[in-house]
Amino acid sequence: MKSLLNVLRKAYLHLSKSKWDLPFLLTLILIELCLCLVIINVINYTEIDWVAYNEQVDIWQSGERNYLKIRGTTGPLVYPAGFLYLYAALQYMAGGDGHDIFRAQLVFVVLYLLNLTVVFLVYHQSSKRVIDLASATYPRKKSDDAECNHTHDINYAHVVWSLRLCMILCCLSKRIHSIFILRLFNDAPTMLLFYFSVLLFSKRKWKTGCVVYSMAVSIKMNVLLSAPGLLLLFLQSTSSLRETIYLLTICASVQVVIGFPFLKMHPWSYLRKAFELDRAFFYKWTVNWKMFPEDIFLSKYFSMILLLLHLTFLFIFLIKCISAHKKEYGRFLFFASSSNGNITPEYISYVLFVSNFIGIAFSRTLHYQFYSWYFHTIPFLLWSTSMPLFLRLIVFFGIEYAYNVYPATSFSSSTLQLCHFTVFVFLLFGKVPRIFK
Repeated sequence: MKSLLNVLRKAYLHLSKSKWDLPFLLTLILIELCLCLVIINVINYTEIDWVAYNEQVDIWQSGERNYLKIRGTTGPLVYPAGFLYLYAALQYMAGGDGHDIFRAQLVFVVLYLLNLTVVFLVYHQSSKRVIDLASATYPRKKSDDAECNHTHDINYAHVVWSLRLCMILCCLSKRIHSIFILRLFNDAPTMLLFYFSVLLFSKRKWKTGCVVYSMAVSIKMNVLLSAPGLLLLFLQSTSSLRETIYLLTICASVQVVIGFPFLKMHPWSYLRKAFELDRAFFYKWTVNWKMFPEDIFLSKYFSMILLLLHLTFLFIFLIKCISAHKKEYGRFLFFASSSNGNITPEYISYVLFVSNFIGIAFSRTLHYQFYSWYFHTIPFLLWSTSMPLFLRLIVFFGIEYAYNVYPATSFSSSTLQLCHFTVFVFLLFGKVPRIFK
């Protein structure tokens, strides 16, 4: 806890020294607070999973430890034990029995604002090195070359305004507001913990970051889509295989501790349901692949093709990052030197977000709430490419459009996949951020 508070304190101190961004960030957060309060007072809450969540919590609190017997109106419990602990706390804050929906929405407003703040800090941390070149805290050297100074000022202004635009885009999703404060899905707190772990990793707080990352997994497994990228970062940021194994052990240990009451009594049922990898989703709820008929969508061949594409692009991405590692550091192998510890925040965010994006792009089913899995990374990914500004905005709002068409149509799904493909192409042929400081 002390380490987490220290990271937030240092982040605040840095923001307070950067005159351009603290008022801007606070203004965005204040606007979002007002907007969220208007939404929950004007737009009716829609019940989807909240009642089922509370029913599952009630069964667990009654003493049941067999995951196969913990069910709600929407079906069996399919999330790890961290989900139960979290929603037991949320149930308590929502009147003790979860029936005070307005109070629950207020809690999710806080979660939404915290999530947005952490995302902003991740973006700021990833661009900090460039911004510091001309900030008041780190003034640039004076030069007699007026043209050089002018170019420097233009580049700095470009970075600042690009960062501001990314942050503004992070506030412009109708669907994300709905997922957080009108639906109360567990995807929201899961992603808050994920982004907080990214912030910790970017601060090179690897051990604490592993704890927070694993806590996010304990609420919902979608966070594991970024796990291949995280493993790559472990290999590049540590000086030995032993250190990498140690970090992986921390992640695994958190899962054991959180799931221990269930693992002790009914280990097989817990592992089978909490980490169910073969769960099938209904065709009618999917946002992607609606351009294909249902029989193709549900076929095992289609599933295998998507899995193969997922693994193929992960491999291509791995080769791309390793090649950049060799070009910058002079060798392919990891664990090369203690200098590896100076891995840059922008590279850390890039690796985690791209790994997550690849997993999402080749998922067989994307429900509407799954948008929260990667929405806040989209501006980062777009601005990590050489894509022209107008195309970045088209792609961003094209994805937003697809998630706001209900039910999804062949056209909306095609739009989504086209936007995903565009991001893929530019990432594939774009440059990898600088790995080491």
